[in-house]
Amino acid sequence: MSVAGGVPKSAPARTDQRESEPSPFRDRDFLIFAAGNVVNNLGEALYAVALPLLAYHRTGSLGVMTLLAAAVPAAGLLSPAFGQVADRRGVRELVVYGLLLQAGAATGMNLLLLRHGPATWSLFLSAFLVAVGGAAYRTGWITEVATTFPASPVRARGTLNSMYLATTMAGPVIAAALLPHLGYPGLLWLNLPTFFVPLAVWALGVHPPAVVPSGDRQRMWEQWRPALHAIFGDPRMRTLLVVQLVTDIACGAGLTSLLLYHLAHGWRLDGESVGLVIAAVNFSGLVGNLFVSQRRVFRAWRWLTTGLALRAATLALLAVPMWPLFLCALLLGQFGGGMVTAAVVMGRVTFLPPGVLGRASGVLWLLAGGAGLLSSTTVLLVDDALGLLPTFLVLGAAASIGVWCLLRTRPAWSGS
Repeated sequence: MSVAGGVPKSAPARTDQRESEPSPFRDRDFLIFAAGNVVNNLGEALYAVALPLLAYHRTGSLGVMTLLAAAVPAAGLLSPAFGQVADRRGVRELVVYGLLLQAGAATGMNLLLLRHGPATWSLFLSAFLVAVGGAAYRTGWITEVATTFPASPVRARGTLNSMYLATTMAGPVIAAALLPHLGYPGLLWLNLPTFFVPLAVWALGVHPPAVVPSGDRQRMWEQWRPALHAIFGDPRMRTLLVVQLVTDIACGAGLTSLLLYHLAHGWRLDGESVGLVIAAVNFSGLVGNLFVSQRRVFRAWRWLTTGLALRAATLALLAVPMWPLFLCALLLGQFGGGMVTAAVVMGRVTFLPPGVLGRASGVLWLLAGGAGLLSSTTVLLVDDALGLLPTFLVLGAAASIGVWCLLRTRPAWSGS
């Protein structure tokens, strides 16, 4: 049973990654939880497609679309607070109230959209509350994966991450198939019941053990010191943070925009061809993610170094004006990116003590969000200064910083 106040809930962080874990699919509780999680993710994917397009259809304003998109990173600023709640009071409030908040805010939004011209501020407020509820729910279940599935905590986290990637790929396809029959408002209403499926999973008893709140009152610094020490006091976590930040900046939203621009204007592909290329690239990332998450033994350093080296090399190859090489570099680079993503999320479960996982994850999510926001600005500035093709070389060099850090800290990654 877990306790609060920064005390480990069950056991200290794992240090020997040579330990073999069974497949989480052998666990009936995991199958139930994963099913609920997948349904919720599919609903979120439909929502992510339908809301901005409906807003544009109703208002014709790119500014409104941008404002609604800002709701998610704005809600991410609350991640440290949610992490503290998870560590000190347990995740029940985050999961249950987070999902109920999403359901209530989504209902309010759908009712607002029945009007011809809903106010922009009310739409943003509804979208922000949906995002806040989603951030609370994700913080809750992610924090307690290790205690919910103690037989295979690392593989369970990696597998759920792979399922998330799969559903984000399937969401736009499902939306496109249902749109002629339901329209954008119908897709938003279809999202509504998906908030209650994880609640049903919780009611079935598939959830972490209860937390006994700590009676001691600690100063804010004393509450956060164990989490910060877990991140910055462990050379593996420091390196993992560098890898995460480098990946978010060099391979984030800025790179996506750059690739879409280059495919359309550099290679002169039409919209349908660009869509097919992006679908293939996303599938390659999912395969790379599964390559790491479904192995019985998690070797963090090996998969991080291999995946990030592949990412850095293929980013540089994107600067070569040869279509077959460009396409191969895209696919191999995304495969490496999928490896890195899986290794990062599984590494947190492996190296962070359970008692500070919520607070530490909140700090990491906050830093990752900041790095993600820097991605577009960085790519835009480099492209303006050097041009499109040299920008790929700069991004490849930036990604290689993570590889250098991994090579320098190799002795710290015992058994990996």
